[in-house]
Amino acid sequence: MRSNSRPALRLSSLRPNQIEMTPGIPFSLICPDCSVWRRINRSKIQPHFLDDETTYCPASAQRVEQDVTPEQWAARIEEGVAEIASRRPTKVLRKVPTPKPPAVTQLNPAPATADSARQTYEAHRNGCSVCTGRKHCTDGGRLAATYLRLLRQEPQRRAAQARTEQEQRRTERRQAQQQPKRRAAEWRRVDRAVEDANTRRSEPLKGARSPIFPLTMPKGTPAEPLKERPKRSRTRAAA
Repeated sequence: MRSNSRPALRLSSLRPNQIEMTPGIPFSLICPDCSVWRRINRSKIQPHFLDDETTYCPASAQRVEQDVTPEQWAARIEEGVAEIASRRPTKVLRKVPTPKPPAVTQLNPAPATADSARQTYEAHRNGCSVCTGRKHCTDGGRLAATYLRLLRQEPQRRAAQARTEQEQRRTERRQAQQQPKRRAAEWRRVDRAVEDANTRRSEPLKGARSPIFPLTMPKGTPAEPLKERPKRSRTRAAA
């Protein structure tokens, strides 16, 4: 059987569940073109037809480089079985709807300060013909009174703001100091569970029929391994 012109297919480039190297079962793999299990004869993929039963698959007679031993393949299968056994279902978290931002008319205005009141008062005087010198219109007098009131309250406001900022910095420092202790306490609560999970992961899978058989088979996989065709007798062929 002559090989095709393709380069050799290395077994290490395939996944463990795409190869069958179990002792006592014919050596086979999933064809890279038609995705069907095919026998390996004399280090070549057995010639086979496509679904139309008239056209040979391009992977027919492709050389196979066996750079993976049966022991290495079985070890990779066992690693895959252990990884699947250690998986845990992920908790589905419901997506919290994003709250709608309030309208501009619903926003609370920023608290007035002496600077903002002064700017408002000066803008009014520049555009008002009545507010000249010490004379004020009704709105000008109200704005002037507001400015004077806030100017008297400015030292208390700045002192209260400074106390608030100082308390916030203290809270942040206190939380930063407590963070390592809180994290250590959280790890102590789950330390035993993590250790048990690592121990179970290192143990072989119990109750499995055979840890070296693939768990999933691709589409088109036959129910049973392909049987060898009976060899034709030389005497009968000569006759």
